[in-house]
Amino acid sequence: MRAQLFIAGRQLWHRKLLNGIAVVGVMLGVLTLVAITGIMRGFQTKFLDTILQISPHAVLFDTTLGDTRPVVDQLLGGPSATHIVRQTSTDRQRRIVRPSETVRAIARLEGVSEVAPLVVGSAVASAGNKEMPIELRGIDPTVQDRVTPLRSHVVAGGFDELAGTVDGAMIGNQLGELLGVGVGDNVSCASARGERVVLRVVAIFETGVAVLDKGRIYVPTRLAQTILGRGDAIDRIEVRLLDPDRAPELTARLETLFHYDAESWQETNASMLGVFDQQNMITGMIIGAVLLVGGFGILSIQIMIVLEKRRDIALLKSVGYSSRDVLTIFLSEGAVIAVLGAVLGAGAGHLVLRMLRGLESASGMGFSRKSTFAIYERPSVYLLAFGFAVAVGLLASLVPAWRASRVEPVDVLRGS
Repeated sequence: MRAQLFIAGRQLWHRKLLNGIAVVGVMLGVLTLVAITGIMRGFQTKFLDTILQISPHAVLFDTTLGDTRPVVDQLLGGPSATHIVRQTSTDRQRRIVRPSETVRAIARLEGVSEVAPLVVGSAVASAGNKEMPIELRGIDPTVQDRVTPLRSHVVAGGFDELAGTVDGAMIGNQLGELLGVGVGDNVSCASARGERVVLRVVAIFETGVAVLDKGRIYVPTRLAQTILGRGDAIDRIEVRLLDPDRAPELTARLETLFHYDAESWQETNASMLGVFDQQNMITGMIIGAVLLVGGFGILSIQIMIVLEKRRDIALLKSVGYSSRDVLTIFLSEGAVIAVLGAVLGAGAGHLVLRMLRGLESASGMGFSRKSTFAIYERPSVYLLAFGFAVAVGLLASLVPAWRASRVEPVDVLRGS
């Protein structure tokens, strides 16, 4: 084996320029894999981490799952009308029946960490001559903070003051800028069916997600019920899980147990998760194409060497080297090129990611502020790149190595 490796090394050194080009091809492929994977997966991880911090893992709504037949058919027990022109909407207010009991029942389910009831509705916030449509959320601050950690996002004022006041409000930082208000200022808030109430800003939060920072206000539950005209109704229950990936299983169980519509965080963000899947597919295609180009570089160079070294191969086989020994020599050459390219590419990829980690990226994809590039850098990425590069190098070397091993010494020497 030592002699075979020595011969492989001498051939690599003899054609160092061509083999160096092949090494660079593999290096660029590995560099592309590491860099693109680090950037794409970094953004995806940042987005999902942000969503899982500020959003519940599962939500139980007040929409009843049941018979959707016309009211006439439900009352008479069967189809009684062939055509209904218009069915008047009911004046009955939607709510979750016995919310306290429902919350306790959900909290006892396996995998559930925290549960919080709340009331949510649309309203208009105004200050002076400025008005903004907002989503009003009535919460129990202490309980809600355990489901969607709000305290850590407060940038001005005090989160605890929200629980100790009857007219306090916590608003997003962008909403405060648009209305021109800060901590201690008053904001008027009203809905179509409720009352106009003057709120006192006790805290300002910033999540980094534009739709929340610009359009959400948190107030105590009772105050939100008054503004929205909901009486004592609770129309939503949010759940935090020990394992967020099990949210779809829990929502299916909640719908079965309570007959209310439930939604997991995966359903809520299905469009963005679909974009991520497409990004991963396109990234895989680009990386695969680059590595295959490097593999074809190895293939072409190895084929050229085999054609030039037919006489040398014939002499090796004539002095006792077997076809397997010749196959090992050329496969070793391909493996050395692939390993060298993978190591250099991984090192270059690490340097590129370190450089990008300090660069500022523009805000976008729902984020409201600029930040540095989020980089995903794990040993698994480098192992994947290394394994893929070595596999491509060996496969590219297999055909010329097999051709070299099939050379017949008699035919070559007779021809020369």
